Amino acid sequence: MPLQYSYFFQILHYFIEILLEFWWIIFLIILGKSFINLYRSYRKKLKKQKKEVKNWVVLEIKINREILQTPKAMEQVFSGLHSMEKGNISLEILGLRKEINFLIRLPKEYRKLFESQLYAQYPEVDIKEVYDYFSTFPPFLPNKDFDLYGSEMIFKNVNHFPIRTYPLFEETKEEKRIDPLANLIESASQLQSSEYLILQIIILPLTSEKEKKWIEDGQKEINKLLGKKEEKIGWRDWIGSFIRNLITAFYTLPVWPGEKKEEKPVSSSPLSSGDKEKIARIEQKISKLGFEVSVRFIYISPRSIYDETNSLVFPAYFKQFNTENLNAFKINDLTSTKIKSRLFKTRRTFLKKLNFYQKLKQREEIKKTIILNTEELASIYHFPVLKVKAPALIRSLSRKGEAPPNIPT
Repeated sequence: MPLQYSYFFQILHYFIEILLEFWWIIFLIILGKSFINLYRSYRKKLKKQKKEVKNWVVLEIKINREILQTPKAMEQVFSGLHSMEKGNISLEILGLRKEINFLIRLPKEYRKLFESQLYAQYPEVDIKEVYDYFSTFPPFLPNKDFDLYGSEMIFKNVNHFPIRTYPLFEETKEEKRIDPLANLIESASQLQSSEYLILQIIILPLTSEKEKKWIEDGQKEINKLLGKKEEKIGWRDWIGSFIRNLITAFYTLPVWPGEKKEEKPVSSSPLSSGDKEKIARIEQKISKLGFEVSVRFIYISPRSIYDETNSLVFPAYFKQFNTENLNAFKINDLTSTKIKSRLFKTRRTFLKKLNFYQKLKQREEIKKTIILNTEELASIYHFPVLKVKAPALIRSLSRKGEAPPNIPT
């Protein structure tokens, strides 16, 4: 037998002996790892149960004729709702019977918080608890009578890049102010009585970890635009610093990785106006409270009058907030109910539509969420100002008032 084979079998023999002698240690390691995984799953389940919401409420917001507030008022509402710790809030716009309805679904325990925040900014609105309109819809769609089209909206760029917000829609003169909601409301008035348009925006306050990463990513982008190099520290840097400090310890103070050193200013080319705008807008976005946001829309119609082009109102609505040099909304083709492949197309399309409808009905958060701050949220979801007078917008003719303080009891 060749010498190398002899060495190989000797090593194999020693390995088998060690395995037979200390097999129980390997068993303990595997058992311990399984126990740790089970314990983590149990802790995760407990944490999830604490945050589960059992009671939900759907509120309808009736708008008064005299509403004059700009989306800035809605931004203040979202700032107040950032203190939520359980569940999420679903901001919904429902177009049916040629009318537009503004609905909010949230945990019942936060109803008073929401109402106080909304009345503080919009004292003239009327808030009424209503049944969940999905209870009147078929349990499963599509079916033999109705068809649908739906998709999700995501960002083209990373989350710290902002979209176009409401201050850019406003002019100094009131008559020149533009409300982006006007297009969506006008489109709803063109629907037939049995067609439905639903926009669903699910918001959840950012956790401290996600908020920290979001702000750090934004700051890194700013540093990149400013030409600042990001210093990456590894184990080689620590070893090199230790040796250097050991040699120079007699005549200078030690300097460790990450510590700031006095550097001579480096001359750099001036920033372009575009880069200056990017820096200012990114700083503005990450300076405000952030929400994790899921955006989806759906068009439902009887098959006899089904017209998928009616769903284009939603991409058109979100396109108003797009900017070429910063961020923009786009349709998530992976979740869209339209399948381009011809392989089993009819069956796959049906299953995809069925799954999409159930997620919409359950108000599930999408997998690829985006991050919007309070200003961006208020831009895409607010109550239309008095200037918007589309037929689909039904305004309340009356308003609530407080009872006189001297009323007899």
